[in-house]
Amino acid sequence: MKHRIECPYCDGYATSQQQSKELTYRKEVFKVVAHYFKCEKCGEEFTTTESDTLTMTQVHNQYREENKILFPEEIIAIREKYQLSAAKMSEVLGLGANGYGNYEKGEMPLPAIANLISTVARPEIFEELLDNAKMHFSDNAFNKIKNRIATLINEKKQDSPYHFTLNVFNKPNNYTGYKIPDSHKIANLLIHFIQVCVSAFNDKLKLNKLLFFTDFCHYKHHGQSVTGLSYRAIKYGPVPAYYDNIYTFLENQQVIVSDWECLNNGGVREIFKTDRIFEHTLFTEEEMATINMVVKRFKDIPTWDIVELSHKEKSWRELEIDRKLISYQDYAFDLQSV
Repeated sequence: MKHRIECPYCDGYATSQQQSKELTYRKEVFKVVAHYFKCEKCGEEFTTTESDTLTMTQVHNQYREENKILFPEEIIAIREKYQLSAAKMSEVLGLGANGYGNYEKGEMPLPAIANLISTVARPEIFEELLDNAKMHFSDNAFNKIKNRIATLINEKKQDSPYHFTLNVFNKPNNYTGYKIPDSHKIANLLIHFIQVCVSAFNDKLKLNKLLFFTDFCHYKHHGQSVTGLSYRAIKYGPVPAYYDNIYTFLENQQVIVSDWECLNNGGVREIFKTDRIFEHTLFTEEEMATINMVVKRFKDIPTWDIVELSHKEKSWRELEIDRKLISYQDYAFDLQSV
């Protein structure tokens, strides 16, 4: 969201403002950081579609978490697991022609419908509903999805252990920036940072800070993180809570490689390199704008300078002594360094 825009009431300019307030949604009260603009010349206060969206995103995030309602990316993942279109999922679940697709786009389902969608993540339950909706499928299409369900029921999970150790949480909540942790985005962010930043500073200390500033900056402007990572405040600043697991996994996958360089003081430092291609298509236009902003701000900054900047953040100052996880909702809107 822009910090300064033209005032619609006069020929002056308005700057973005924020204030803590409580908003009621579906009879529940949520604390948010409300965003609006105030004209520097005439003093009028107003909101824009973008500022209203950022405010309401906070409400919707908390409502989904409180009521265990799946986030859009989780709803999409369930459908894709069965290799069906949104229209066909709607027919199986009896949601109307565009029902499932609307929920994928962010429309908030009622708790009963949300519970139905969560339940059909289990193939055995989905199969029962599919049998009842057989009339909506050709014989070939019906048999194809039945075979898909049988595969899902019988196959043994081949997920690598990193799926369970990459992050503290594996479902969207306040400590993931309301996103599912995404290993592909994490890997590609690190690939991009390593390739565009001054190579001499590409150690864990700096890379961890770049991840933190990217995720919290994006939440500050859009109400969601980029990677879904959780962060902890430790001695040298905010870091992904399980950062060692991330680098170990990516090295094992040969996405990144470490190289030990000698320092003038006789010590050594681990620097990361990569020859992988950055897959920018994994990121939305808004996410790329945030990434570019962070890169422009920090790409030439030495490691210890970015560490010092991270120590000025409210999240680190308040939480480091107890090494606590950092709440996106409580601290992203106070981000100062970017």
